[in-house]
Amino acid sequence: MYENDKLVNKDHVATPRYVVEDIYNLINIESFKNIWFPFNNYDSEFKLKADELKLKYKATHIFDDLGNDFFNTEPPKECELLISNPPFSQQNEIIKRTFELIDNEKIKSFCLLLPLSTLETPIRAEMYEKYVSKLSILIFKKRIKFIGKSTSFNKGCCWICYNIPSLTQRIYWI
Repeated sequence: MYENDKLVNKDHVATPRYVVEDIYNLINIESFKNIWFPFNNYDSEFKLKADELKLKYKATHIFDDLGNDFFNTEPPKECELLISNPPFSQQNEIIKRTFELIDNEKIKSFCLLLPLSTLETPIRAEMYEKYVSKLSILIFKKRIKFIGKSTSFNKGCCWICYNIPSLTQRIYWI
């Protein structure tokens, strides 16, 4: 079922290795002791690189053995970082839940890879404005060519990051 979803679901988009390596370096991922990958199955570059670095993490996915839907799954206890490339079509709901996890002290920090358009709309602006003092936005200078997608899916993207100690500026171009 998972393999079929990769072929037909427009939200099933795999992040290239260089994008994962760049963000891991920029945020000093090895400084986080308990990480959650909420949208990552066995073939995720987030997980593969984390394994190489011997990071402590929990990876969940709606297609894992437990059907771990982000909206119903709790992060690991004492989660320091949520990081992932979530489904773009659900960005409002994902951003809202992520900030709820912050407010409820279930996670301390996050990095979400989202399309540049995620910076638009009054709804998202209001969500970001509430947390602006700890937000950083990392904007890609070039569009990302996601794994297994045609050139028509190349997207202008950014990382929306919250409470990441190594990010001392609010806006970066990478």
